[in-house]
Amino acid sequence: MRVPSETFSILIEESDEDLRLILTGWLDAAAVPALQGAVASARPLDVALEIDGLEFVDGDGWLGVISCEQLVAQWGGRLWVDKGIRKILELDPVTSRSPRTVIA
Repeated sequence: MRVPSETFSILIEESDEDLRLILTGWLDAAAVPALQGAVASARPLDVALEIDGLEFVDGDGWLGVISCEQLVAQWGGRLWVDKGIRKILELDPVTSRSPRTVIA
């Protein structure tokens, strides 16, 4: 199932063990309700967020991810960002645009 909006979409893949949400586009305040709704439908499954397709995430988007993690924890599940560290760093405006300095 796909949950689309103008700038954000979620592809939902459900298995017996977990729910995988493949996120694309812009994860911002406007996208958070769709993310929360998709996560709420997972109960009582674990949730994996795949963020390779995101082009932008702001503070409201990350707060939405944290609220989803808290929701999943309430029913005894866990939420994780799949293969996300590199993408998180790419999406961070400070680390993605600042020049690399080598100090010897």
